[in-house]
Amino acid sequence: MKSASPRICWIRRIAGVLVFAALTAVLCLGLNFFLVDDIHAYTRYMLGEFYAQEGQIDTLFLGSSHCYRSFDPDLVNETLGVHSFNAGSSQQLPDGSYYLLREALQYNDLDTVYLETFFTGYNQSASSDVPLACYLLTDYMRPFSWNRYAYLWEMGGPAAFLDLIFPARHSIVSPEDLPDLWVEKLTGGYDITDYSYVTYPEEGEEYRGNGFVYTEGTPPYGFGAVMSLDAEAPLSEFGWQNLNRITALCRENDVELVLVTAPLPNAFADHTDHYQAYVDALRQFAEENNLEYWDFTLFRDTELLPLGFEDFSDAHHLNGQGAEKFTKAFCEVVQAEKSGQDVSGYFFETLAEKLQQAPDGTYAMD
Repeated sequence: MKSASPRICWIRRIAGVLVFAALTAVLCLGLNFFLVDDIHAYTRYMLGEFYAQEGQIDTLFLGSSHCYRSFDPDLVNETLGVHSFNAGSSQQLPDGSYYLLREALQYNDLDTVYLETFFTGYNQSASSDVPLACYLLTDYMRPFSWNRYAYLWEMGGPAAFLDLIFPARHSIVSPEDLPDLWVEKLTGGYDITDYSYVTYPEEGEEYRGNGFVYTEGTPPYGFGAVMSLDAEAPLSEFGWQNLNRITALCRENDVELVLVTAPLPNAFADHTDHYQAYVDALRQFAEENNLEYWDFTLFRDTELLPLGFEDFSDAHHLNGQGAEKFTKAFCEVVQAEKSGQDVSGYFFETLAEKLQQAPDGTYAMD
């Protein structure tokens, strides 16, 4: 009996590999359908709307939860006459902001980028410290986006690609919630125009479109600080690296970059050791790179921005009511800056000056 020719053997091997790959793909798709909650994710809606507005966005907001809970793009659009989009995401680290910016530039002609610079993300040692911050974006980026895979590889290497193929590795659903999840997946749960799947009355949160999340409630535990900053190194090497490449990318594409910190309660900033060192570092960076830097924690005008305890949802996030007040004040500063005014006068130079001159209770002192 003649043995099979080498060519036939190779064909069989290739066929076997293809069959195995197909079966593996089917198995992963099945397991992901049954085990992964890809319905109740703000970033699925945000990125779905982001891609749907391809070619229209001229103003982009980037950053962590202080971004998507603070800037209302509908109010920005109405006030400034722009087409803005809030691409903030939970725990978004500066490398995530960088890759989202690359993605936005690929599909839009951007004029301005507002980068929210709450300090925790810029003090991480690496993006792999918070891998979920990456997956919240890459799980819902376009399948053939080069930025998606570059970000994954940079964050976690080969292991990150396993998480992309089988997201149940990083997205665990309680067994008692699975039956309801399956029903939602089969009855319109993937419709990004239906915000009911990202509306949580009991938690006081609702997605309102274009990346903005409106939050109800007031701080239940006061305004303690979450960390102490290093006075000698207020930003990590990872933070500086990504801030530099975001700045370079904007410069290369003739995009105005503005660094913004959404307002924090006075007490929270005061209880954060060496907060002023962070402000000074960003201010110096902005001066060296001909950028604007606005820390609204140091905002002077309490009539334009009358924030108090009732405008924060927790120790350092604005609630929806506070976000509307802040967005209005933010737009006034933008209008002043666009008209050529020096807007530095809107802000105190130091936190100590703000605490000394601001009336008690402003920005939730107690």
